[in-house]
Amino acid sequence: MRKQIVFRFFRTRFHGRREKHVFVMVLSFFFFPVLAFAQDPSFLPPGQTHPANLDPASPAMNKNLEQEKIEQLIRARRYPEAYHLARRFQKAYPEDLNAIYLLAYIEKKAHFLRRGYLTVEKGRKIAPENIDLGILEAEILIQQGHLRKARVLLLHFQKTHPENTVLQKDLVKTYFPTGYDANIPIMDQHLFSLGEIQSPFRPDQFLTASLPRWNLNISALGINYSGGAAFVGDAQFESPMAGGLRFLAGRTEYMGFVSGQGNGLNSWTYAGIDTRFGEHADLQVDAGDNSLERAGLYAHLFYNPGILTVDVQGVNNMIWGDFGQAIQLNGLESGVTVSGSLQLTNRLSMGLNYWYYEYTLDDGSLPYGNLHNAFGFLDYQLTSDPELDVLVGYDDWTIMASSPQTAGLVPEIMRQQYLLVALNAMKQYDNGLLLSGQIGGYDDFYNHIASGEGSLGIRYPVSLHWSLYGNALYFEESTLYSGPSEELMLGLNFLF
Repeated sequence: MRKQIVFRFFRTRFHGRREKHVFVMVLSFFFFPVLAFAQDPSFLPPGQTHPANLDPASPAMNKNLEQEKIEQLIRARRYPEAYHLARRFQKAYPEDLNAIYLLAYIEKKAHFLRRGYLTVEKGRKIAPENIDLGILEAEILIQQGHLRKARVLLLHFQKTHPENTVLQKDLVKTYFPTGYDANIPIMDQHLFSLGEIQSPFRPDQFLTASLPRWNLNISALGINYSGGAAFVGDAQFESPMAGGLRFLAGRTEYMGFVSGQGNGLNSWTYAGIDTRFGEHADLQVDAGDNSLERAGLYAHLFYNPGILTVDVQGVNNMIWGDFGQAIQLNGLESGVTVSGSLQLTNRLSMGLNYWYYEYTLDDGSLPYGNLHNAFGFLDYQLTSDPELDVLVGYDDWTIMASSPQTAGLVPEIMRQQYLLVALNAMKQYDNGLLLSGQIGGYDDFYNHIASGEGSLGIRYPVSLHWSLYGNALYFEESTLYSGPSEELMLGLNFLF
């Protein structure tokens, strides 16, 4: 009983601290010589001696004191010394789960992933259903890039420990190793906000799909710009995944405000299914009716086999909710967004996106025009904790309106060609708190306009059953609206 209690205490204290980049560990070797890792455990670098109470020849040294000393060294991030003692400790007690866990944990922190995996496997042969060893093995597999194998292991333990928060957070990483917000479509975040709010992002989409839970997501998006404002609220209810299939239903309300011209209301009521194709693809299809008495359709295909990600979203006869004027004039939109990204190296990725949309007004009776938008970018990761990226991209945007008179009904920018640069930051804490931010700007050399923008985001799991998230954005000169604009998204996610 003592063994299990001590084991869980250690895990509670130390689990979940995010690894620093490898070069930080390399630098640490200048302060703690690498020979401490490579040589025989009894070897200590010149000038260092065992503490008096841990002298191998002293009868005062015992199992509990030695384990406590190793934990103290881990707390102090003195991993070479901790590794030195942990190897000796594990050899002295080869069947002790605490000794095995300590050694494997340090090997993971030191990025000796192969050694850590072999060590933790020794423990799992002794206690195959020990959740702490199982989670540690999964975390090592995630670092090695074996996401599918780690996911299978975590899903196994999830059946008997559905409330374990550490397990749930690690499970998310097997789908999105770069963090909770990796499933936010390009169109919905920061510089690329195009108002595609029919399907607001769900911060734990794959996690909630895999959990045996019902899910309720409530979100609201407000956009304020020169000459008007738009407000969109969405409530979506989802069933647990069963047999690779889950059901969902929801309603979206649109409110448009136009300066000096009143306001307008529209809505979209829908139901659909979400299904998996193997381990790498997910398809969602929604159908419903809008307040304009037209049948609408939404489809979303997400595919991520590894270094390649493909995201395709399509709409037909959906409410055009980007502008207060479009909502007031009963606007509809149909089109497709295709996004793809490729991880070129551990730090460098590239992406290409293309949008094609057709817009109408007066319940579809008045053609407004169509949008062609092509966007390419390079993303270079500067640091991993916090995640700091530099993004450079080029965007070419064209709206072909049916007539100048029609184009004047909605204050959309009709033609743009711009180069953008942005600095993105994201920090994820052990308690699940996620903070993100961005500063950037663009130079539109078609309209001869330069602009800056900034945004802040937050996501926090208040408990196992509900979480909150939000994002605020300010544009000095928007890429969508003429003049400055502000956007605010808030949401709540409930698990039952």
